Amino acid sequence: MNNVVKEGQKTRYILLAVLIIIVTVVIFQLSSRQEKSFRDTTVNEKVIQTKSFHVNSASTDLKTSAKGTVYVRGDNGKAEHIQIVAWIEIDSDDWGGVAFYIPDKWHVSNIISSYPDNGTRLKPADYVSTWTTASGHSEWRTMIEVGRDRSYKPTGGGTGTVMIDIIPDENGPHHPEVSKIGVEVGSNEKEGQKMMGTDSIEIPLSLADQKYE
Repeated sequence: MNNVVKEGQKTRYILLAVLIIIVTVVIFQLSSRQEKSFRDTTVNEKVIQTKSFHVNSASTDLKTSAKGTVYVRGDNGKAEHIQIVAWIEIDSDDWGGVAFYIPDKWHVSNIISSYPDNGTRLKPADYVSTWTTASGHSEWRTMIEVGRDRSYKPTGGGTGTVMIDIIPDENGPHHPEVSKIGVEVGSNEKEGQKMMGTDSIEIPLSLADQKYE
């Protein structure tokens, strides 16, 4: 009888030991996979330059502004993709909104906007318009307007995030080197003259043989 009890206890110990080994192996494998996942996460992949910017309608009584960062990506120091990420605020009395100017030899591939993000039933896409110049001598190729009304009526104002992706023009004669991107905000009326873009900045980008640090 004692031998039977001892054999039963021995069997339980063996099963317990096997269970502990299995649990240990599983935990080790999960930990290894998680660690590998952390190691595989890439930050700022192919980013060769970043530029922050901020502009507001300081010359008027309006509270319109744009603040963000330009990310330049590419290989071997050559720009292949530029992304503009901006948080914008447009005054409820402003019909000029915010505009982004893209230089010649570059093409806008995608635009994402959450403006006006104020519960309105209208879609954010209804507040974005894109204008392209056909002239090869113009400094700017494309103008992207957000919350701007060319009939000079306020659009209601609000806030939101705008993301703009641009890529080199495939029909360009050579790989372009971006010189600058323009951003303007606000509107005003003086002596019967209506003005859009009362305040503006230019973001210089030198992309030839750049290395991101």
